[in-house]
Amino acid sequence: MTTWAQLLLDIRTDLQDTSSNPKWSDQALYVFAKDAIRDYSLYFPRRISRHPLVLSGDGYELPADFISAVDVECPKDRFLEVRRTRPGNRYFSTGQPTIYYIYGGRLYLNGAPLDGAEVLLTYDARHVVPAAPDDGTTILTIPELDEELIRLYVKAKATEQLRTQQASLDRFKPGSGKRDDNPLFQEAGAVMQEYRTKIAERMTGGTIKLWRPGRLP
Repeated sequence: MTTWAQLLLDIRTDLQDTSSNPKWSDQALYVFAKDAIRDYSLYFPRRISRHPLVLSGDGYELPADFISAVDVECPKDRFLEVRRTRPGNRYFSTGQPTIYYIYGGRLYLNGAPLDGAEVLLTYDARHVVPAAPDDGTTILTIPELDEELIRLYVKAKATEQLRTQQASLDRFKPGSGKRDDNPLFQEAGAVMQEYRTKIAERMTGGTIKLWRPGRLP
């Protein structure tokens, strides 16, 4: 697997910014890369299976890298059904939980688990993000095949920032007439469009569940 230090070097190579006096600081590229990983994760998240949740007050704290729930079990191998809010419906607490819902960063059940029963969450998660710009030993979870996407996103953000800096020049400032000839304007948009296109190319058809978990005989 690739470390953050290796990916950072690849990003600099892609930006042609490997001199002893680089144009982009590690901090700037780190911020761009964090955004890239978070955006990529919305399309291709990690799957975390049966993560045990801890009760905090009347709900269960969700993991920091949580994106969306796939399954909730309580106890193991007993799948709960997600609560689907409908106008006029009333919901009551029961003994053993059968339904769950997520609100405000917590997961709630419609009942109390039996003694010793764990609440296990299978969920889609954000990919690993380095804790700091100099945390080079962090092992990334993005497949090597998709590292190109991260580099494209970072390149688009870097070019966009250059465009903003260029726009502060006198010839692009308001009052200097209508100016749409900033050469970086098209380039930044083209790189981000390439990122979006490659995301779409990698996506495949999904599935639709035709059953209701927890309601099987």
